[in-house]
Amino acid sequence: MACVAGMCLLAIVTKTPTVLSAKSVADPLSRDRRITQRARLAPVDSCRSSDATPTNGMDLSQTRTASLGFPRPTTFGSPASLNIAVLPLTFSDLPYRDSDHTALQAAMREFKRYFEAMSYGKAAITYQVVALADAVRMPDTARSYGAFGEYIDLGRVVQESLNNASPTLKLSSYDMVALEIARNDSVKFWPGAYTNSIETPNGRVGGSVLAGGWQGANWRAIAHEVGHVWLALEDLYDHSPPPQYDGTFWEYDLMNSFRGSAPELTSWHRFLLGWLDDAQVRCISEATSRKTTHYLSAITDRNALPKMVAKSLSPGRTLVLESRRNRGYDKLDDSVLVYIVDSTRRSGDGPIEAKAELTLNKGRKPRIDRYVIPVGSSIRVEGVTIRLIASSKWGDLVEVVQS
Repeated sequence: MACVAGMCLLAIVTKTPTVLSAKSVADPLSRDRRITQRARLAPVDSCRSSDATPTNGMDLSQTRTASLGFPRPTTFGSPASLNIAVLPLTFSDLPYRDSDHTALQAAMREFKRYFEAMSYGKAAITYQVVALADAVRMPDTARSYGAFGEYIDLGRVVQESLNNASPTLKLSSYDMVALEIARNDSVKFWPGAYTNSIETPNGRVGGSVLAGGWQGANWRAIAHEVGHVWLALEDLYDHSPPPQYDGTFWEYDLMNSFRGSAPELTSWHRFLLGWLDDAQVRCISEATSRKTTHYLSAITDRNALPKMVAKSLSPGRTLVLESRRNRGYDKLDDSVLVYIVDSTRRSGDGPIEAKAELTLNKGRKPRIDRYVIPVGSSIRVEGVTIRLIASSKWGDLVEVVQS
């Protein structure tokens, strides 16, 4: 969602997904003789494209600005760990209840599981849901802050809640603070991320997110906003008129979709965050063989196998292939997802665009959103032809031919 007052995610209750470990994977496709040897591929650094978002002459080196490229912003936290305090807010016209607190604790347990799964266990997540007795009593009504409208006064809520929090909570000792308002279907504000640090009477807090109301205790909404503050990730939806927030990337990736069918983070995001090892990234370029063959293990599965094929198309633009499966947090048809990361587009302007879902299922119909995502066994994208050769429960074998 937007880094000041962004779009939110619909509340969706899910069971804890099954994440398959490396020990459970024994895919013969991963040993196919047609697979191009790694020595014949381009160096991984050739895929670490820089962010090309227009800055209008501003120096962003010391600002907390999200990015889709390398190097990663140094003003945000480390993707290796997060220690977050979760602070309930209560208002005279919108009290925070025991039931809200119980639901929030359950949401944070799923929040922790999600990021541990997305990072393949490389991110250590700790959190503290503040006791209900220490919920912040806000000095004004929820209505006065705009909570019943579409856009809440995020900066005011963040500053006044942290100013009024008990000093015994030692909020400045956490990486960031998540603020939560009681569940109420009449409270329609979009959740938001406050990426700048906040000075309070009890010390500096390194950023905050706000959620609740009509989708209170929704771990997906909290995780999306935390993705901005902790990980410097951009909004992937396209909010250009008319407002259809998944117009270029269907429901893929939690930083895009508010409908929740495919919230697994893309391989590109995991590459940015260091959650993929270099050995799991297969890069091609004009310097490599014209035709290469690759095995892609499903991104849901925790193992050491390749997760991404990438080719730099131009400064800030990268073609990416990854294997998606109907497990983990995804509820979708199996396919090889082909997309372009285009950091020349700003956050919220559709910076990742799906180009195809490759499948050998001839009965599969294309998805129709703002535009049609092609479905088939092959696709040609900007002079590169990608063909799905074979698929299994565990992954896919693809051939890539450069013009």
